[in-house]
Amino acid sequence: MKTSAAEERAIANVAHFVFTVGILSRRLKEYIDAYSKDTWANVPIYELFLDTQVFFLFIQQFLEDMALVLRLSLPAGQRHQMPPPFSKLVPRLVQRVLEPTAPLTRFLSAEQHWFDEMKGLRDDILHRTAFNRQRSATFPDLVEVLQAGGGRSSFVRGTTLQGYLGGVLVRIFALACLAEEFVQKGIVGRYPNARLPLRCGILLWEGERELGVAQFGVGVPLYSMEAASQGAVEFLLRAGEDLEHP
Repeated sequence: MKTSAAEERAIANVAHFVFTVGILSRRLKEYIDAYSKDTWANVPIYELFLDTQVFFLFIQQFLEDMALVLRLSLPAGQRHQMPPPFSKLVPRLVQRVLEPTAPLTRFLSAEQHWFDEMKGLRDDILHRTAFNRQRSATFPDLVEVLQAGGGRSSFVRGTTLQGYLGGVLVRIFALACLAEEFVQKGIVGRYPNARLPLRCGILLWEGERELGVAQFGVGVPLYSMEAASQGAVEFLLRAGEDLEHP
């Protein structure tokens, strides 16, 4: 199966996405931890605003990369008939490719409003000064982001900054798991006699590399993340899960 340069970059970007999430989550948690009941003077307002915008840019890039990976896993006849952009690919997959009861189908259908909103926020960040642009969401201004970070006002759809970002990550990681299952099933189904060295990476906290090699064997890819970054991701994920189950 021949891959294009864009598809190869997409595969690499998806594989490394968790580290980008870790870095941004750590930075955002530091800003949120700087809030106190008495004063917000220690909160770096402009850094908070900038990194919140960057978060949505990287999230949308992940979705575009994931779209290319999903498209790549389809048979050649379907692959080249599918549009590359995530927002256009998903409806085609749901309507023409995926089984109606498949987990990926149910997830994409149920969470479509989240994906639309994320794209709208990203488009507004990039094109808010452009004329005749149709966008599904408007990114909050600096003061609104500051207040939402302190839990004093809503962010986008009636929740705090921490809760909303966590809700985004919950869905992004769920999509990654379901998409991986779909891609592997499709490739194995098309090449039943091929031996696929599907080596799952092991995500380790900082300082655990030697133990990981001994436990999982030589040749297994190991990905190390700083404990602070992993803790920050979990911090946001817990808030996102609380949002879904108040």
